[in-house]
Amino acid sequence: MYINQSNIKFNGLKYGNNPNKIIIHNADHPNCSVYDIDKWHKGNGWSGIGYHYFIRKDGSIWTGRPENAIGAHTIGQNSSSIGICLEGALMREKPTRAQLNSIYELIADVRKRRGNLPVYGHKDFNNTDCPGKNFPLSEFKNNSYRPTGVSSETVVSENGFYTSNEERTNATIVGVGDIEVLDEKGKVIQGRHISSLDRVFVLGIYPSRNHIELIYPGKDEKYHAYISIENYSRLSFDYHMQYKNDDGVTYVWWDSKNVNVKEHDEELQPHQKASPMYRTGGWLRITFYREDGTPSDGYVRYEGEQKERFYRKGKVVNVRTSLTVRSGAGTNYSAIGSLEPNENVDILGKAEGWYYIEYNTSNGKKKGYVSEKYIETIQ
Repeated sequence: MYINQSNIKFNGLKYGNNPNKIIIHNADHPNCSVYDIDKWHKGNGWSGIGYHYFIRKDGSIWTGRPENAIGAHTIGQNSSSIGICLEGALMREKPTRAQLNSIYELIADVRKRRGNLPVYGHKDFNNTDCPGKNFPLSEFKNNSYRPTGVSSETVVSENGFYTSNEERTNATIVGVGDIEVLDEKGKVIQGRHISSLDRVFVLGIYPSRNHIELIYPGKDEKYHAYISIENYSRLSFDYHMQYKNDDGVTYVWWDSKNVNVKEHDEELQPHQKASPMYRTGGWLRITFYREDGTPSDGYVRYEGEQKERFYRKGKVVNVRTSLTVRSGAGTNYSAIGSLEPNENVDILGKAEGWYYIEYNTSNGKKKGYVSEKYIETIQ
C-alpha cells in the first residue's frame, strides 16, 4: 500500500485526537480530489480538509489531516476517530473495486498501529445517508470484505476511466463515425469508442487540457472518460444554444464554489448564446464558444430573462395522493420516497423521460427520480 502525501497547508489544527473507531464517508461528488475537498472545507471556515484520508476512484490514497489532529467530519466523534472519505456520490454510483481494495488495506494499516478499531459509517452517528447506500458498509463492519483483483471492466485505467452509475444525460452524439475514448492524460483507451446517437452526460469542457469530460454508455455499463475537444461540434445538447444572453456582459466562473466569491474567469458577450448543461449548488453550468472560436464552459449567476429556467424548480401535478420517488430513471428502480400534490422540487437534470430532483423530507434534503409527466416547471 502506498499513501500519497498531499502536503496540505492547514490554517491552525487542534491536536489531541485519540481514535477508538474508524468512520467512513463519501464526498457526495462524482469527481474530486483531496485538494478540492480541502478548498471546500476551508470555504466553510475550517482549518482545512476534515478527513484524515481520502481515496480516489483509481484507488490512490491521499493524506488529509494528521491522525493525531482532531477531525472535522462527524459531529460528536471528531476527537475519537479516524475519518476516511471516498471520492464519488455513493447514493447514485458504486465505489470502484480499486477504492474498496484500498480502504481495506488502509483500515488494516490503521489497525496494525492502533489496535482492532471498529468501523462505522457517518450515518451511524449523524442524520445523513453518508457513506451512501452503494457502499458495502456491513462488509467492513463485520470484517467480511475480501480484496480481489481489479477487473478491467471495473477500473480500466488509473487516469480517469472507470465505470459510473450516473443516470443523467444532457447531450446526444451527432455526426458520422465513432469517437475515440481517452483517459485524462489524453491516452487512447484501446477497444473503447462512443457512437453516433449515443446519449451522454457532459461534465465539463476543458480547452486548456484539450479534452471534454463525460459519462458515456458502454455495452453493459456506463463509463467516465474523456474525448478530444475537437469533437465538441458533435455534441448536441438537450438545450442546445437555448441560453440567450441579454444586452449586457454576463460573468462566468469555472468553479461553482467561486460564484460571487472570487473574480470571474470569463465573460459572455451581449446577446451571446450558450447551451445549459446542469446545475451545481443552484448555479447553472453552460457551455459556449469564446470569441476566438474555442469551446469553453462555466457557471453563471445571472440568467437574464430566459424563456425556460433550465434545470430549475418544479411542482408536482396530475396526482391524486402522492408521487413515488425512485432510486433511478425507471419504474424498475426501487421506491425511496414520495411527494405530495403541488409540492415543490429542485430539478437537477433529465434522464429518458425522468427528472432527477432534490426534495425536502423530515430528515433533510433527498435526491431521486420522478416521471417528468408529473412535474410542471415553475421557474
